[in-house]
Amino acid sequence: MSYPVFKDFDKCPADLIDEDFSTKYTLKIKSAAPSNTTITTNTELKGNALVPKLALKWAHPSGFTLEKLEVASDCKLVVETSLSNLTPGLKLEFKGNDSNKADLSFTYSAPAATVTGEVDFANFSSANASISGGHGAFTGGASVNLKIAKASIDSAKFGLGFGYTVPKSLFVGLRLNENFGNYSALFSYAAHKNITLAGNLSYAAGKDPAVTLASLYKCNPNTTLKVKADTKGLLSASVKQAFEKKFSVIVAAEVPTALNTVKLGVNATLG
Repeated sequence: MSYPVFKDFDKCPADLIDEDFSTKYTLKIKSAAPSNTTITTNTELKGNALVPKLALKWAHPSGFTLEKLEVASDCKLVVETSLSNLTPGLKLEFKGNDSNKADLSFTYSAPAATVTGEVDFANFSSANASISGGHGAFTGGASVNLKIAKASIDSAKFGLGFGYTVPKSLFVGLRLNENFGNYSALFSYAAHKNITLAGNLSYAAGKDPAVTLASLYKCNPNTTLKVKADTKGLLSASVKQAFEKKFSVIVAAEVPTALNTVKLGVNATLG
C-alpha cells in the first residue's frame, strides 16, 4: 500500500466541492495516435473568440513519458515530462515553459510513506517538500515551502494535515497551513449509495471564516447532479451526462444569493 502525496490526502471531498462547476465554454477532444501517442485539442470560447490549445502525450516503454507538449494559439509552449522505473517507487518530473518556468520534482512512494520534493531551476526562487503516511484509518503529513532570494532562504512556510477514513463511507480531514495561521477542515460522507455530502470550513487570519457545503446525487450510471453553496453568497449547480463513445457534457450554473446575475458554462469532452 502507498499513500497519496500530501497535497492530495483530502482529495475526495476537495474534488466533490471544486470540480464540475466551471462556468467556461470548452470542448476537449482526445485522440489516440500511433506509437503510444495521444493528441488533445482544447478549445475555449472567450468573448466572441475561440482560443485553441494543442497538446501531445507520448509514452516510451523505458519509463520516459512526454506528459504534455502543449502549444497555445499565441504560440506559447508548455512541456511536462516524467521518468519512472529508475528504482521502485521513484518518479521524476519536469514542468516548464518557454519563458520563466523549469520545475524539477520527485515523488518516492514506499509502504510506510510518500515523499515529494520540488525545486524551481529557472529562477532558483523556491523549493518545496512534503511527506505523508499513516496507520490504519489515520493518515497525516507535513509540508514546507521555501522562498529563496540571493542564494539564501527568504521565508519558510510549514503545513500539517491529518485525516480519518472509513472506507466507502466517511472522510474527515484537517489542514494547518501558512505556519499554522490558516486552517481548513473537510469532510465527505456517503449518506446513501447514490448520495454523497461534502463540506469545507476554512479560516485565515484577518478574514471571516468561510464555509462551503456540497452534495452529489448519482441519478443513474450516466447522470450526476451536484449542488453547492457557500457563505460568500454563491449557489452553484451542475449536471454531468455521459454518452457513448467516451463523450460527456457538463452544464453548470452559478447564481449569487441576490439573484441579480447568472453565470452559465458548458464543458464537453470527447475521448
